Amino acid sequence: MSMRLQILIVTMLAAVLAAGWWSYDSWGGDGEAAKKAKRSGATLVLVEKVRLSDDHISLRVVGTGKAIRSAALHPAVAGEVREIAFRAEQRVKKGQPLIRLDDKHQRLKVRLAEVAITEARRQLQRIQKLAPSGHAAQARLDSAQTELELARLRLEQARAELHDRTIHAPFAGVVGMTDLDQGDRVTPDTMAVTLDDRSAILVEFSVPEFHAGRINVGDAISVRPWSAPDTAIQGKITALASRIQRASRTLRVQAEIANPTDRIRPGGSFEVRLAFMGETYPVVREVAVLWSRDGAYLWRIVDGKAEKVFVRLVRRDKGRVLVDGPLQADDMIVVEGVQGLRLGQKVKTAPFKAGASKADTS
Repeated sequence: MSMRLQILIVTMLAAVLAAGWWSYDSWGGDGEAAKKAKRSGATLVLVEKVRLSDDHISLRVVGTGKAIRSAALHPAVAGEVREIAFRAEQRVKKGQPLIRLDDKHQRLKVRLAEVAITEARRQLQRIQKLAPSGHAAQARLDSAQTELELARLRLEQARAELHDRTIHAPFAGVVGMTDLDQGDRVTPDTMAVTLDDRSAILVEFSVPEFHAGRINVGDAISVRPWSAPDTAIQGKITALASRIQRASRTLRVQAEIANPTDRIRPGGSFEVRLAFMGETYPVVREVAVLWSRDGAYLWRIVDGKAEKVFVRLVRRDKGRVLVDGPLQADDMIVVEGVQGLRLGQKVKTAPFKAGASKADTS
C-alpha cells in the first residue's frame, strides 16, 4: 500500500469520528440542554430552596458515679475493739450497731449515776416532808433539788459516753469491708468502715464551657455504665456548679439515676449523653458548599443571576450542612452546576432532584 493511500484512509477515519461526535453532541446526552441554554444566553443550574432547622446538639462525656449518701465512719473516742457486728456488703438499718469498743468503765459509770439519782431523789422527798412543819430549812430543800438535777445530768453524761463506745449506722445502707479485728486499738482518726446508700446513684461529669449555658437543673440525660454498655439508664440533672473551672474551662454537673436492682456500684464510670436544642440555622446540601481562600461559600440565584454568599459551617448531618450566613428561608441555592459559575452570571434554573442529572431536568 502506498503512502498516499494510507494518508487518505486515516483522513477518512478522522472525518467519520468527527461526524459521529458532532451528531451525538447535537442530538443526544446533554447536547439538547446545552443548545437550549445557548439559545437563551444562560447557564443551566439545578437549585434547591433553603430551609431552616433547629440545631440538635448531642454531647457525650464521661462521668463518675457515687452513692446518693455515703459516709466513712470513725469512732468518736479511742478504745479497743470488742465486737464487729456486721459482714461486708451487709444491708443495715439506721441506728444499727456496727462496731463496739470496750465499754466496761462506761457501764459502771452509768450504774453509779443511776444510784446517785435514786439517793438524791430519796433525800429530796424526805426534806419535802419536813419542810412544811419547819423541821427543814428552805435552803436544805433547794440544795436537795440541786443535787437531784446534778445527778440527772451526770447520768446523761455517762450514757453519752457509753453511746460513744459504739459506732452506729447514721442511715440505712450497705456497709463495706473493714480492716479492723477484735482487739485492735482505734482512735478518732481511724477509718472503721464505709456506708453507702445505693438506692440511687449520683453521676458527676463536666461539660465544656461553650455548652454551659444550655444545661439546666431538671434536664433529662441518658447514661450507660461502662460495666454494661448496652444498658441505657434515664436520669435528670440535679445540680450545677456555681462557676466554671478555671483550669479545664468546664462546668461541673451532677445528675441522679435510679438503682432499684442495686446493680450499679459507686465509683463506676459512665458514658453520659445529653441532647439539647441549639439555635436555628439554614440547611443546605453538602455538595452545594464550595471553598475558596476566603472560606466556605454558596451560589445563590437572585433575579436570574448568580451571587456568592459566604457562610460558616455549623454542623454536618447526613449529606446536609447547617450553615451560618446571610440566608433566608426559600432562597434558591445552586446544588449542581456550580463549577462554571461566575459572579453576576445569568442562569437558567431547574429544581434539583436527588439521583437525577441536568439532562433529566431540562
